Amino acid sequence: MVDMIHALRCSVAARWWAENEKRRRHWDTTQHYYNAFLSLSSRTGELPDRQEVVSLAGGRQSTFYTVSGPKALHSLLARYQGALPGLAGLYPAPNVAAWLGHETAVWAYWPHRTGWLRSIDGDRDRAARALLFVLADFAAGWQGLMRASGGRPPMCAVEDFAIVLGRGASPETLYGLLARLLTSVAAAPGMPPEAAADSAERELDGLLRRMNGAAAQARLAEAIETVRNDPTISGPRLAEIGKMLRSAGEMLLTDPGRETGADSPVI
Repeated sequence: MVDMIHALRCSVAARWWAENEKRRRHWDTTQHYYNAFLSLSSRTGELPDRQEVVSLAGGRQSTFYTVSGPKALHSLLARYQGALPGLAGLYPAPNVAAWLGHETAVWAYWPHRTGWLRSIDGDRDRAARALLFVLADFAAGWQGLMRASGGRPPMCAVEDFAIVLGRGASPETLYGLLARLLTSVAAAPGMPPEAAADSAERELDGLLRRMNGAAAQARLAEAIETVRNDPTISGPRLAEIGKMLRSAGEMLLTDPGRETGADSPVI
């Protein structure tokens, strides 16, 4: 499971963060604008005006466009538009302030991500459930930012969730589960993060059952093809194996979330 940890450390967001830390002067300037957006959105819960952000950051309009928007020098959203366009499409940016908001959410969430990454090992299930709790805890602490960002989870959290679940899970298909988690946090201020995460965990359980079922069906199809193409298997043995495979297929059709275990036929 080292591959999962490695993939998280090499995600689109992780590479972006590491590269920005090497550009110390530009990164310091960018963080002034992130901090200004965070302060303003925390006060009002609304998307701040571009001029308000520039004023509070103590910068200039021309500088603002170098840190936010499609023409920014090192934009995370632009990175996602290139690497994961399906995910990026879920983060509309009709103006540069909205664009900055999506990236500010990632910046504010990053300490939570760092702590989460240090706490996990190769267990994908535990890592996914821990991410739900960490995200709920983050949202509870920055509700103004979350409202200003339209209740959207930080882009990097969705990417991480897809990496952790693996098995072909795409970020855009997992986005809804995390967005609903943030909605439940916003709907009940003061709710403990673990309570908010509990509902999301139940939804995750259903998702995992469906994913396990799809994976089992794929393995079954592969096994059938292997048996059909093996010239060393005799006719009687082939018929016996066929019955077992047919039985396994019927079980999957009845319960697509069933995982193979002690009761499964062994070939």
